Amino acid sequence: MDFYKKNMRILKSKNRKLYNKILEFEESESLSINDSDEDQITIIDKKHDIEIYLEKSRSGNYTIRINFENKEIYLHSKYYPIKEAERQIKDLKVKEQKQIFSLGFGLGYHLSELAKRNKFDKVIIIEPHMSIFYTALKYVDLSDLLKSNNIIYLIEEDISSLFDIIAAYYSMSLEKDIEFLEQKAEIKLFKGKFKEIYQKIKEGINYKKSSLVTDINSAKKWRRNIIYNIPDIINHPKVNVFFNSFKDIPAICVAAGPSLDKNIDQLKRVKNNALVMCVGTSLKPLLERGIEPDIVVSVDGNLANYKHFEDIKNIPDSYLFAELANHYNIQEKWNEKQVFLTMKRNFSGWVEEIKGEYTSINTGGTVAHTMVDLSYKFGADPIVLMGQDLAFSENRTHASGTTYEDNKRSEENLIEVDGINGEKVLTNKVYLSMLSYFNNYFAKRPDRTYIDATEGGAKIDHTLVMKFSEVIDKYLSDSKNNINVRKVLDQYYKKNQDCDNKNLDKKTIQQFDLTLKELNKAISLSTSQLSFIVSIERQLSKINSITDEEVKKIEKKLLSFEKSLNKLDYIEYFIERILIIESMRYKEVISKFYLDKKQEIKEKMKYYRSYRVMYLKELKNSKKLFEKAYQNYIENQ
Repeated sequence: MDFYKKNMRILKSKNRKLYNKILEFEESESLSINDSDEDQITIIDKKHDIEIYLEKSRSGNYTIRINFENKEIYLHSKYYPIKEAERQIKDLKVKEQKQIFSLGFGLGYHLSELAKRNKFDKVIIIEPHMSIFYTALKYVDLSDLLKSNNIIYLIEEDISSLFDIIAAYYSMSLEKDIEFLEQKAEIKLFKGKFKEIYQKIKEGINYKKSSLVTDINSAKKWRRNIIYNIPDIINHPKVNVFFNSFKDIPAICVAAGPSLDKNIDQLKRVKNNALVMCVGTSLKPLLERGIEPDIVVSVDGNLANYKHFEDIKNIPDSYLFAELANHYNIQEKWNEKQVFLTMKRNFSGWVEEIKGEYTSINTGGTVAHTMVDLSYKFGADPIVLMGQDLAFSENRTHASGTTYEDNKRSEENLIEVDGINGEKVLTNKVYLSMLSYFNNYFAKRPDRTYIDATEGGAKIDHTLVMKFSEVIDKYLSDSKNNINVRKVLDQYYKKNQDCDNKNLDKKTIQQFDLTLKELNKAISLSTSQLSFIVSIERQLSKINSITDEEVKKIEKKLLSFEKSLNKLDYIEYFIERILIIESMRYKEVISKFYLDKKQEIKEKMKYYRSYRVMYLKELKNSKKLFEKAYQNYIENQ
């Protein structure tokens, strides 16, 4: 049977992008196939200098022998490759909650066996060589595997996307562990390549861990800030309207690393030759030198972020591009020139019901990443980085004049990385995570020129390293560009301010009213549910056993409360992320198996109560905040 046509037909319907890549590879000059003898097939991958030999095993199935750099190895058993795969998957301790990283494809026997069992949350298949994947696709029946859902394929060119894939698909939770499924012979043969892959996985998981912890700890603050910022959000434009406003115009992204001291004064020379953007931390040192940035980017809802703005006098011509959850004191202090963006935090959905959808801005968890993504979406080219050390240049963390200028590096957990000038420099896990994000971000967007004019710190991949004076001479002289940046910003701002304020105001008030009604309803339902749980716990303390019928009756009553709460449209905006850990613990308890029915219902009631107490507390806090914000909105209209 023609397995290739069958496999490709399935792949075309399930994964068109990978399907097209296979077709491109098949037509490339780097591929050579000799399959005139089906018992001995040869495939040559000229691009990677790999020789692939398919041979019939004793059982009649193909096995694969690979020659690479004068080393030759069989990836599967020469006798019974299918049985070998069955044993491998049987020995793999896979539960339905497992997330599996599968490294090395071989002929896919082990993965087809895994797909048949269908006991996993998701599988990320990583094969760095298209020729190996193509060989399996052409000569082995992979239909069970290709039909499976929740499988992500990273084949050859997609390896550069591994960090982003993990950030997007890897779920951090109390329930979902990870497991590695390795094609050991292939990993041994291509040791260097798989070492790089393991490093990417490690970086991605570390980033995801830090992001989740930050998200949970900060969710309450972000919700509070968005609610307080509602009047400003409603009355100012969305970031979307500025996209492509500076097409092919240079943008300078000024961070606050210690090397900024070396070239900050030269920024005076580029007025009206480039869009100058900065983060809040670098604003003070710029203003101290008489340099007013065109755009200040601020995304942090913590009070510490406000400290960067606290002593700054009004700068009427600079624009503040702020995340919806930016600290509300910053918005109150700033001039009228405010533009809002979102990282799609949970409560941003409430705002979008009034304002319409915001295009999400990419962030690696820091304002510097956000600033760079904004410059990219503005259409800027080249994009120039300044003060982006991502390392402890001269043992310092930040430039002079910043809130953190006296901070010195900690001697703990230091990591050595390549420096911008070819030397080794010291960094830490936080900076390394930021560096990894930049490396992957630029790799995915090769259509622009990225220049690192930091003049110190860690080397960022896919950037041209230049002194800022050289950047000025080559890209920023009067003869190259002459653009009135503020005029462009003003035009887009005025043109796109919401003109139908009456209709928008009416819509906002209606949504406030509806939301407050739902909050009151949810508080009432949750209070009743909590009373019911407490009464059940009292009854359980007085009895020795409970019947299945009584358990079903209790669970049916609890479910009726849940169904009523789920009908309320706006409530999820207030509690979903804040209660994520409690929710995970609750799911863990209800998924357990108990021999004793009374013990089971007692454990469930305990966690129902814990979850509902937290839930009710958050609803009441939200109501108080919302009532205050509503009053402020009415007073300011």
